[in-house]
Amino acid sequence: MSDYRFEHGEEPLLLTLSTPESEALIALARSTLAVVDAPFPVAGDEAVRSRLFPRAYLDPTEDAAEFAFQATVHTDMAQVRAIAITNFIGEIESGKHSRRGVEVSLDVDAAGRWIGVINDLRLVLGTRIGVSDSEDDPGPSEIVGAGHGERPFYTWMTYLQEELISRLMI
Repeated sequence: MSDYRFEHGEEPLLLTLSTPESEALIALARSTLAVVDAPFPVAGDEAVRSRLFPRAYLDPTEDAAEFAFQATVHTDMAQVRAIAITNFIGEIESGKHSRRGVEVSLDVDAAGRWIGVINDLRLVLGTRIGVSDSEDDPGPSEIVGAGHGERPFYTWMTYLQEELISRLMI
């Protein structure tokens, strides 16, 4: 099992990530931030951009309305995401480093923001590796980090997100 733990008293929520987990999260967050901040998606990331910012009007005859909607709200949506991702990266980088990994202290607001960022990271990675909505989740990965593949990391992030949600509900 991954080397992380949750401790939840009154506050804060203490999350310990192994070094490979923290490095993988930061790398994916930076990659996601590049897509969110870019005025146009990098070649190959059009599907990722569409997943992060889905169309409001699905009917192709409503392209003018879709363009107006995106012109009105896209910048704000991208800015909110960029701030959340930047904070996420900063919280991991400024965590307490030890031989066990990185301990991050999250208040309720930060934990809620993490849930949203992890959701975005899962959308990005899932789109890139071809995860479909119909696939069964095999459960949490035993190993996360370099050389162990993106699918186990995706599954581990799903588990981490579920754990954060359940800890906030306690």
